[in-house]
Amino acid sequence: MRRRPTEDRSLGTLIAVIRTHIETGEPVGSRTVSRQSREGLSPASIRNIMMDLEEEGYLEQPHTSAGRVPTGKAYRYYASQIDASQAPSKQDEQLIVAQLGGAENLPEEEILERTSRVLSVVSNNLGVVIRQPIAKTVLDKIHFVDLGDHRILVVLVSPGPQVQNHMIRIEFPISQSEMEAAANYLNQNFRGWELERIRQELAARCAEERSAYDGLLKALRQLSASGILAESAAAGVFLEGASNWIGRPELADPDQLRELIRALEEKENLVRLLAECLGNGENPLQVVIGLPRPPLLRNFALIGSTFQRPGGLSGRMAILGPARMPYERAIRAMGFIGRLLHPQTTN
Repeated sequence: MRRRPTEDRSLGTLIAVIRTHIETGEPVGSRTVSRQSREGLSPASIRNIMMDLEEEGYLEQPHTSAGRVPTGKAYRYYASQIDASQAPSKQDEQLIVAQLGGAENLPEEEILERTSRVLSVVSNNLGVVIRQPIAKTVLDKIHFVDLGDHRILVVLVSPGPQVQNHMIRIEFPISQSEMEAAANYLNQNFRGWELERIRQELAARCAEERSAYDGLLKALRQLSASGILAESAAAGVFLEGASNWIGRPELADPDQLRELIRALEEKENLVRLLAECLGNGENPLQVVIGLPRPPLLRNFALIGSTFQRPGGLSGRMAILGPARMPYERAIRAMGFIGRLLHPQTTN
């Protein structure tokens, strides 16, 4: 907002309108805000401030005789003032810890399911968690260790550094020297590449350079086909809380609600949406208000973050719902969940 002598009054009025509308879902009138004013501002003074905020694009009036509601611009400003590093309420903290405390002892699938569930509960909206498929992992360094019985431990280091361990089974024996040669070949030629792209390039090289690198490429072909570089399945998508939308004023049309839920049940739509909104994950937590797709989400908001477990589990998580959302509660809960999933190590 523009810096003005009346900024405190304008901001106080704006925040009061936003918080009241989030709580009630109704347009907010000047008398309601006046009763909340710490400065004892009259309804007439509040009305003038609200008219200014409307001119600046922060409020709008759905009907001539109605109060005002926040715009996307207002919600963006409000969300930008919330500190995700601040702890959530004690109640939310206890709820999150009950679900995700000791996550290192839980199976990966259960961690992701619990995360989507707790996101839906604390926001009363949709909780979405998407596991990054291994094919999207970027290679920094790779090692192969023979475990015997046609089993190989793959130690995959990606930038960060992040370390993942995977056990794969091979059809034919490969000596440790052949595995070391394969690892050296991958490390020297494909550092910085995604595993999926490496797999595609290896397939081409196996066809073109068979005579020159027959032994090496034979080992690489088998390692690739055995899992670590194989084509991955679609990203795992975990979704909780669609029932939270039933009865919302913004989704009063049952046909629209059904169409929206049907669109979101197409996992590819959610994967694309989170990838587009959260980008490459350079910012730990992002708030997007007014979503790009599908068109039904134009008046929706997304609070999202990437996550990376110390053991290699990574992906994106988000809260999705109408723009009238409890931002303060949701953002602080999201920040706390992120810290719980990725604890900082100390020396």
